[in-house]
Amino acid sequence: MDVRDFVKKQESALRRYRRIYKLLDFAAITLILYILLFYLKIDLVFPLLSSFEVRAETSYDILGISITFGTAALIIIAAFFSLIITFILHLGDDRTKVLLLLENKHPELRERLRTAYDNANINNLIVSDLLDSVSSGIKKINSSSLLIKGKVIFGMILILVSSTTMVYVVQNDIRTDIITPEDIIDIINELPFVNGNEDLPDDLFEIDDPGNEERSPGNEDLTGETAVIVVEGKEVDLTLPPGTGSGFTNQEEADQADEDFDQSSPYEISIISSPTYNEKLPQGYESIIRSYFEEMAKK
Repeated sequence: MDVRDFVKKQESALRRYRRIYKLLDFAAITLILYILLFYLKIDLVFPLLSSFEVRAETSYDILGISITFGTAALIIIAAFFSLIITFILHLGDDRTKVLLLLENKHPELRERLRTAYDNANINNLIVSDLLDSVSSGIKKINSSSLLIKGKVIFGMILILVSSTTMVYVVQNDIRTDIITPEDIIDIINELPFVNGNEDLPDDLFEIDDPGNEERSPGNEDLTGETAVIVVEGKEVDLTLPPGTGSGFTNQEEADQADEDFDQSSPYEISIISSPTYNEKLPQGYESIIRSYFEEMAKK
């Protein structure tokens, strides 16, 4: 048997077994997280949230089974966190090479299998003898030797126990009394960046204290020191002279002010013809048009 073909076959089998491990762990962790979320009454929080209160009473028909919105939401949340945890647990699986696993399970091939695999393209007497001895040894190895049966059995037992526990907890509606949905809402509202809980500086919105003379706008000295700016090489004085604000009076004082106005003499109202008036009338209708305007003038 060719050493390289054998190694490729074992790598394919190892990837298949690792997918089985991941699937079992994902299913078991999802069930455990769902039981925990249900026990903590997370599904009862959605009707209290304004974003989900409309959908909280809806249900979905999946494969003939009616699933409420709360149940579906718990499944999605549990699956999401289970995916993250499973990924972390199996993060280093691909780093373990199949050659090392085979040599650990078959000590007689230790170092010899890797040497034969690395020098399979070299044609000499020593390498040929090594390849022959390794090929005769790997004929007895099955791909199933890479399967960790204990991990598979443990995963299946964990799934069975978790599913049984989930059915019992859901059917009997076993919930905790330590925490309520209202408490969870309060915790959510206290989180940063939720419902405008951003940390704002204390002096962002300041209200002037009328009793504080230093900050009161009415006590600002606008006529104090001279304020001069330079505009296009010329000095401009921006200081307000004393008495500048005297021009502003109350409405009551303005009504009482004695102001005399000389009324202009009326002029005689008369009819003045417009310079744009045109005497050119359509031929044949001059008399009709003139009589019409004469009658209108009498009115």
